[in-house]
Amino acid sequence: MSELLLAASGTLGTRVQIFAIAGSALLFLFVLELLRRRRLSEPYAILWLLASVVLLVLSVWDDLLETLADAVGIATPANALFVVGFGFILVLLLSFSTVISRLTRENKLLAQEV
Repeated sequence: MSELLLAASGTLGTRVQIFAIAGSALLFLFVLELLRRRRLSEPYAILWLLASVVLLVLSVWDDLLETLADAVGIATPANALFVVGFGFILVLLLSFSTVISRLTRENKLLAQEV
């Protein structure tokens, strides 16, 4: 019942906040590990690190998340955190699409030269 009251009051619940902090910190550490093992190149690592840092800051700083949720018109801060994460994923997908398009074009030109 207390979780419903917290959700209705517009604050991020303690359990949700701990889960969000742990998830974004694990994402940050995972990206650093991929970068260290050279499985992720630097341009993509910068995007992923930026996304994880923003999610971590919003998870820790509850007032900023509430202000963002109010400014956008989202009822609960947890949903605002989800929307921010979804926005970063959308930007990453757009970035990957542009890279794939460029590589497809270059591959076609190389095949025509051969």
